[in-house]
Amino acid sequence: MPATTETADAMIEWLEGRHPEVARIGGKGASLARLAGFGFRIPPGFCLTTDAFAAQLATLPGGDRLTTDPTVLAETGSRAELVRAMLAGPLAPAVATALAGPLARLAGQLGADAAHPVRLAVRSSGVAEDGTAASFAGLHDTELDLAPDDVAPAVLRCWASLWSDRAIGYRTRRGLALDGGAMAVVVQALVPAIAAAVAFTRHPVTGRTDQILVNAAPGLGEAMVSGLVTPDTIVIDKADRTVVDFIAGDHEGGPALAEDALAELIGLCLDAEGAFGAAVDIEAALATDGWYLLQARPITTP
Repeated sequence: MPATTETADAMIEWLEGRHPEVARIGGKGASLARLAGFGFRIPPGFCLTTDAFAAQLATLPGGDRLTTDPTVLAETGSRAELVRAMLAGPLAPAVATALAGPLARLAGQLGADAAHPVRLAVRSSGVAEDGTAASFAGLHDTELDLAPDDVAPAVLRCWASLWSDRAIGYRTRRGLALDGGAMAVVVQALVPAIAAAVAFTRHPVTGRTDQILVNAAPGLGEAMVSGLVTPDTIVIDKADRTVVDFIAGDHEGGPALAEDALAELIGLCLDAEGAFGAAVDIEAALATDGWYLLQARPITTP
C-alpha cells in the first residue's frame, strides 16, 4: 500500500531541534535534535522514526510474535530468524516511499554534483540508547561513507543490530527487559573529517569532575572507536583549559589536533556540559570549516 502524506510525515523527522522525542527518534536522534536546539552545529540530516521500524517489523515473518511475546529474543534460533528476515528486506513500500523524498532533499541541500557526490552516514538510534540508565554505546550499527542508493540496506542492517548477540547480551548483563524495543535510524551528511575526537567532561577512569579527557585521531572516527587506531589521549584542566597530560597515539604526523582546534573543542565540551546540565560523552568531527558534533550523551557509569 502506498504511503499517504500523513504516514510519510510520521516516518520522517528532520534534526532541527523541534521534537527531541526519544520514543519517536531514539536516543541518538533525540540527542542530536537537542544539540541543534541548543544551537550546536551538527551535520544536516533526518531521522527515520520508530513508525518506520514498526511498519517494517509488521512485514517480517514472526514480527507479530515479537510484539506479543518479547521473550522470543531470548531464544537464539528465533532471534536469528528475525535478523535474517530483516536483513533480507526489501524496505516495506510505505517506508521506501517515505525515505525517498528526504534523501533527495538532503542531496539538494548538500549541493552535490558529479565532481562532489553525496556521501552519507547512517546511524542506529534505539529508544534505549544514550539514556541515564544505559548508553548502548557502540552496540548498534553505524555505517559511514555511503551513497544514497546504499542507505536502504544500511537502514535494514541498523534495525537488525537491535537484536544482535552483543546488544541482547548487554541488556541481560544490565538486567534490562528483553523486549523488542524500537529503533529509529539517523541519516546525515558525512563530515569530511580531518580529525575525530571522543571527549568526556568527567574523567572516565579517575572520575575527576575537574578534568576533561579527549581521545583524538586523524580522519574519520570509526577506526578510533573500533580500536583499529590508538588515539592521542589528552587530559585538560577545566579551570584554566590547559593540557595536564598528553599521550601520543600510534598514528603518524604528530598530534591529531592543533592547539586552536583543541581549544575550540574544549569550549564545545564545556558548553555541551552546561546545556545538558550533566557530565557528557561527546563525539565530534573536525572539518576544514570547524567542528561538528556527532553525539552528546550523559555519562551513565560512575
